[in-house]
Amino acid sequence: MLLPLLKAPLRLAHEVYVLNGQQIAADKHAPKTDPWSALHSSHDRWTFLIYGLAITLSLLLALYLKSRNFFQKIGQLIDRATVIAPDIIRISLGASLIAAGHFHSVFGPELPSNSFAGSALIGPGCYIVGIGLVLGLGSRLLGALVAAFWVFTLFDKGWYMLTYANYFGEALALAIIPRQKFSLDALLFKAKKTKSSMEPWAMPVARILFGFSLLYAAVNVKFVTTALSLQVVNQYDLTRYFHFDPLFVVLGAGLVEILIASLYMLGLLQRLNSLMFIGFITASLLFFKEAVWPHYLLLGLAVGIFLHKPDKLALDSRLFKRK
Repeated sequence: MLLPLLKAPLRLAHEVYVLNGQQIAADKHAPKTDPWSALHSSHDRWTFLIYGLAITLSLLLALYLKSRNFFQKIGQLIDRATVIAPDIIRISLGASLIAAGHFHSVFGPELPSNSFAGSALIGPGCYIVGIGLVLGLGSRLLGALVAAFWVFTLFDKGWYMLTYANYFGEALALAIIPRQKFSLDALLFKAKKTKSSMEPWAMPVARILFGFSLLYAAVNVKFVTTALSLQVVNQYDLTRYFHFDPLFVVLGAGLVEILIASLYMLGLLQRLNSLMFIGFITASLLFFKEAVWPHYLLLGLAVGIFLHKPDKLALDSRLFKRK
């Protein structure tokens, strides 16, 4: 049912989890809506400026507090969990693939496995690769396989698959890391004394592509297919909780999602950003009663980035030098 829509270069993300196929198909022919038109009155423009200023000041305050010795020490304490962060992300990817096999889908429920070439192999493949990743057996090879499979889906479904670029980033990161601490690989094979020269790039790759997938989805859903987001706002009566015009709610949500995605890509205020992201995802799951399994990797990546010390490309590591 959704296959014709998925062929389009720009489509949906969160909305496919809460709207049915008929609603999405009907919206395809809806008039284009500009979310910026929500600022049609001086009152809305002033409200927008006040909230924008409040968010900007909050970020500046967070940067200031992060530079203080007390918060630096807390950060260094959390840094000790860096060793387990890759395992958390690996296991979440494995769990996502197992769930995909169980629900006969690829990456998300709007991508049924029978809509791909070679669909008979996709389900068993998701199970096998997912279990292997959860156990940490042959993680580098399995990561490379998942990355190659994502490229295959990109050619098959088009630019829509950039919504799931986080899978590609995590798979590449696994292919780079020689061995993880809590895995059968580490138990069965003797660890090398020296790290791979590529290993420091693993977290930047996972983090940046994670942020890019969030950015791509936010722009396409809130600013390209705005009518879908409006339908969600009206269907779930979100203005009862956010006392604004529905289009203003869509604009605000889109800009917040872009901010979170940008902070991830820049590697700035990663831990605060991860806490905000986990909070938003959890609230969304509880309120909309979405399918949980497509969010396994999102939550795993957010937790992994929170626990991992700032990587070499992150602004956090450049602006706040560890003593």
